Amino acid sequence: MILLSLLQFCKSLFYSSDNTLSENLGGIGAVIAHKITHAFDPNGSKFDEFGNIRNWWSKEDYNKFTELSQAEIELFDGIICGGLKTNGKLTVGENVADLGGLTVAVETAKKENGNLQELFQAWAKIWCGKMMPQFRKSIIAYDSHAPSELRSNVPAQCIGDFYQTFNIQPTDGMWLDPEKRVHIW
Repeated sequence: MILLSLLQFCKSLFYSSDNTLSENLGGIGAVIAHKITHAFDPNGSKFDEFGNIRNWWSKEDYNKFTELSQAEIELFDGIICGGLKTNGKLTVGENVADLGGLTVAVETAKKENGNLQELFQAWAKIWCGKMMPQFRKSIIAYDSHAPSELRSNVPAQCIGDFYQTFNIQPTDGMWLDPEKRVHIW
């Protein structure tokens, strides 16, 4: 019974007919947009619409995308999480997709007069969890995904609407200087 309750709770984090549109956008909407964005992350961007490895970018667009991907690497590289330094290069594909997914969810909510506070809170909830220090160490060393708390916080810190929604100021812990915020999409 406990497992069933836990599964129902987790399901409602991502999507529920009882959730508001904004909550569902912050959950399943952002995750679906994340998956679509993988087609344009540093790995997926190497394939054309038929799945063939082919450079389909204009030189100017590819150079700009490479520059922005490098900014995403630098943003994550060296963040201390659980006493360990993160590797921005290892996680760049997932980080680009997280930023894309959240950006699409926010823009969709704005078009639908959604509640951005609900959206950002739902986004944070899908990344909540606990992990043993040994597991965290293996994630940071070998996994292409950043630790959950970084997946929750860092993409939000790159979106201007996040600061306006929660009235975040330069003295607040979630503040990221504007010149460090990455805007790919």
